[in-house]
Amino acid sequence: MSWTSEAGGGREFNIGQNALADLRFSFQMCGTHWRQVTTGWSYPSHDHALFELNYVMEGQQIMTVEGRRHIQQAGDLLLLEPGCSHESRIGRSPSMTYFCMHFDIDDDVMYGRMAALGSVLFASDAELTAKLKPELERLTRLCGAEAEGAAEALEVRVSLLRILLELCTYSLDRASSDPQVPAANNQQLEAARLLRERYTLEKKLEDFLGDPNAGERLSDRSLFPPFNWVGLFSVMVPDREFWGKPDRFLAKTLLDDALSEYGVSAVAVGEQHLTAVLFANSYSIPPLEEYAADCRRMLERRLNMPVRLGVGGVAASPGELKGLYRQSLSRLGLNESYDPLPNFDFMNRTVRLALLALESEYDDPGLTLGRLAEKLELTPNYLSGLFTTETGHPFTWHLTRIRMDRACRLLKETMLKVHQVARQVGYADQAYFSRCFKATVGVSPAAYRSRQHEE
Repeated sequence: MSWTSEAGGGREFNIGQNALADLRFSFQMCGTHWRQVTTGWSYPSHDHALFELNYVMEGQQIMTVEGRRHIQQAGDLLLLEPGCSHESRIGRSPSMTYFCMHFDIDDDVMYGRMAALGSVLFASDAELTAKLKPELERLTRLCGAEAEGAAEALEVRVSLLRILLELCTYSLDRASSDPQVPAANNQQLEAARLLRERYTLEKKLEDFLGDPNAGERLSDRSLFPPFNWVGLFSVMVPDREFWGKPDRFLAKTLLDDALSEYGVSAVAVGEQHLTAVLFANSYSIPPLEEYAADCRRMLERRLNMPVRLGVGGVAASPGELKGLYRQSLSRLGLNESYDPLPNFDFMNRTVRLALLALESEYDDPGLTLGRLAEKLELTPNYLSGLFTTETGHPFTWHLTRIRMDRACRLLKETMLKVHQVARQVGYADQAYFSRCFKATVGVSPAAYRSRQHEE
């Protein structure tokens, strides 16, 4: 018998009963650090979907928030709402030290009340500043700890809960005194939702990649955003001290931003490296080596440090992520206690070359599996097997998808007639093209163009 059924016993003796609604919420902290700077320092304008607490410990900081300038003296605390554009620089002092904490609350009530406060500066003698100061200084001290044990980890959590308690109490008092306080806006709520989805995905990948006994349990595609291809690469800064500095959070954010235009990305944090996983929904295989090389150059430029790169590769199934991860670490010279796996590199390279050929020759009506195999110096049967094994789809599926993707663009962006579009994407027969288009897209070419123009 469960505790719920036991709880219902003895109702005949009740003389009164009521209950609170079930409740669950989560708190996310990231990029928390302190930094000491000297004359000339500045941080460029940026925004993020997180709350931020910025506490000046010594010196003077000038923070510009949505065009409004705030001068923070030592002891002043600035609360920034999610989504606001802000930039900072050192003020009139030879040096300046500040503590910065980013956080999110996955609870509609608390998030809404706190976001309604807006961006506000609390002077050093304000009541809220006095209540938060001991916790902020404790977290500052813990930022510099050489190693984080269980006691230090618990101390961080206790301070965070106290900070959250004081902020929520303050926002509740404000709401009580001013019932017209506005709610969080839709843009903030949507940005927070997307942020939480990314953090959930990152946690899932970190747990999976970091567990040598995890097997291939992430083979279920429904656990991930929709994708046709998943790619993985890892980056490492040789200087181990780097991983205890705020630049690690910056590197993670830069990777996320750089990869976001190619699909849904997630960056898993390891002890000595960052692993970027890209879920791409394109029909053609993404040029991961090119993306990874661009990211490496960008990180070296922004961090002013050498960055090593290990490309794992591209696959069509999430079940292959483990193999791609091992290969990326191997190329970084990092050893893990895994059984050796087959080298996927040749397979991926062959399929990649084949798909690149489809990308450039799709408009040729004579393009066939046999001709492509001859060009790659392979037998048609072997190439056909590679397509199916490595991507989960046969040659004709990829060729048709690439042609239909190009056809959709032409129908949407040009006034070419349907028979002209058919010829430009490799179909000599307009009727056959129309049948393939409807089978793939779901509507006829004419109906697709009409719908696009209406939208």
